[in-house]
Amino acid sequence: TITLESGKDSTYTTVMATSKLKFIIDHANGLVYNSDSIAYGTNVKGVVASIGADGYVSYYKDGEKVGYSEGDTIDFTHPVKFVVTSYDEQYSREYLISVLRHQVDPKVTHWQKMEGATFPENLFTEQKAVVKGEQIFVFGTDKQGRGYTTSTAVNDGIQWVTTEWYGLPHMADCSSVILFDETFYMLGEGILYQSADGVNWEAVSTDNVLTLLLAVTAEDSPMVWGISNGTFASSADMVKWNSNEQSVNGALGRCVGVFSQPLRTNQNINRTLFVTTSALPNDTCAQVWSKLSTENEWTQVQPVGTNVYGCPNLEGLAVISYRGKMYAFGGKSMGNRQLPLEAFSACYESRDNGVTWREREDAFSMHHSFVGRKDTFSTIVTDNQYVWIMWSKSGQVWRGTWYGND
Repeated sequence: TITLESGKDSTYTTVMATSKLKFIIDHANGLVYNSDSIAYGTNVKGVVASIGADGYVSYYKDGEKVGYSEGDTIDFTHPVKFVVTSYDEQYSREYLISVLRHQVDPKVTHWQKMEGATFPENLFTEQKAVVKGEQIFVFGTDKQGRGYTTSTAVNDGIQWVTTEWYGLPHMADCSSVILFDETFYMLGEGILYQSADGVNWEAVSTDNVLTLLLAVTAEDSPMVWGISNGTFASSADMVKWNSNEQSVNGALGRCVGVFSQPLRTNQNINRTLFVTTSALPNDTCAQVWSKLSTENEWTQVQPVGTNVYGCPNLEGLAVISYRGKMYAFGGKSMGNRQLPLEAFSACYESRDNGVTWREREDAFSMHHSFVGRKDTFSTIVTDNQYVWIMWSKSGQVWRGTWYGND
């Protein structure tokens, strides 16, 4: 089904040749099935079957046992029971044959509300989510500035354990949290702190690092980038920071997304991008910065000329890396160049390394219950390709996934 320029849906039907589709024969359990599910929505009521066996083959149709002939058209909407009988009719064996199909529409984002989640309500005025191993950690502060960490297992999402921070100053910046070499780092009143569990913190450096931006772990020499004395600076041990002597032009806000992968043309070179909010009140776009692993300096990605498709500057902007692309979403418009939309009513996708960001209906989309929300939230993508969103005021936890293709 496709959408025409007129806005109407049009459906086309084609016949799928499946002679090369691999099937598994499980003799121990009497099962036969395809190892790779076929496309969602495929009509399997009239499958032309080609079945070979050392004996006579029959199957059950409408409750009756009938003989099989090569080329029979069989309804595989539900598994079909087949019987193989030896030529001397002394032995027989039953097999249940299934034609497996994907059960979800690949063009629809599927959201699940984690009912009964114990994520703390009305606790966080701001949040930052980080995945470490098989755990999701959310860092945040309450209205009085007290800091807390709450966590859950990646395969859970219902039971959350919340603990107050120990060893950090009162107004530590939870939006600065990054994970590097299995250790959490956070800035507090100009001092860098570290923690193994996200709860107990200790100071490690005061090397004039005023902003933590991102950890680059996909390269041969993993490092963290930040801002020190108005220039970009990197560190391989979170103690010694080396400036690249590049002044930071523009008013960078908080880092809201990181994207790093090898170039398609050269797997030995990585391109890393990061997105920050803009600290300028009238800025229409967020800031996107890019650097190759072979380069020393960062380049700001600037919309060119009349390009209206810069990354929109949204309240609570979040940017995720998902299935090889970048997606941006968040609260109400901050005056971005694209049409102002209601909070969480759209998701913007970038396919060209952060240069343009376009709303696409067939891309990752928001759940209808998110539209118009003003809650503080945090989001994270786990290795199993779930996108998690945790909401502060309601304490709701949602996870979603999208199986879409290019």
